[in-house]
Amino acid sequence: MQRVIFLLVATVFALSGNAFADSKKIVKWVDSKGITHYGDKLPAQEAGRKNAEMNAQGVVLKQNNVPVSKGDVADTQKIELERKDKILLASYTKAEEIDLARDRNLQMDLAAVQSLEQQKLSATNRTARNNKMAEGFKARQKPVPPYLVEELKLSKLESASIDKQLTQRKLAMETTKKRYAEEKIRFIALKQPVAIDSIAGSLDTVIAENPTAAGAQTTEPTANK
Repeated sequence: MQRVIFLLVATVFALSGNAFADSKKIVKWVDSKGITHYGDKLPAQEAGRKNAEMNAQGVVLKQNNVPVSKGDVADTQKIELERKDKILLASYTKAEEIDLARDRNLQMDLAAVQSLEQQKLSATNRTARNNKMAEGFKARQKPVPPYLVEELKLSKLESASIDKQLTQRKLAMETTKKRYAEEKIRFIALKQPVAIDSIAGSLDTVIAENPTAAGAQTTEPTANK
């Protein structure tokens, strides 16, 4: 009897322990800097953040999705722009280097376009010859041989495939040119304040050393008449 009571009590405590463990919730959220945090509750200053509630075993119990405000979107965009600006400034020292990088990236596409154009020319010439042969058979009132019909069909498919590849390559080149043009404009804009400050400092030095350079007038003592 005592053994049965002991087992019942032990079972109750075990169930209570599991219930307590399950009832203990952990909140997970990501702050404005992208750092993930865990805690027993969401801090007041992070009340507007998306968060998730998990149990002690790490199983997500509830997702709390908070509507994204315009301010949050603006902050995210600002952080992303600052990140891109840092990478841009670290990648180049002057605007001309961006043009060189663009040309290097375009070389592969340019070579592919030239190769495809040669293939297109060959396919066009081959199609023209086959068409001429087919017209010759028709002029002699003879059926066009099956091999020639098949050749004309394959030539048409080949030309269509080459045209598609050319379009894709040229579009890729335009996208590359646009990207580097935007990077160059942004790079110059980021460097411009430094250039302006440098010019302003140089002008201040020149004026200090030579006042007349800035149009300043000097006064001379008036001679006694």
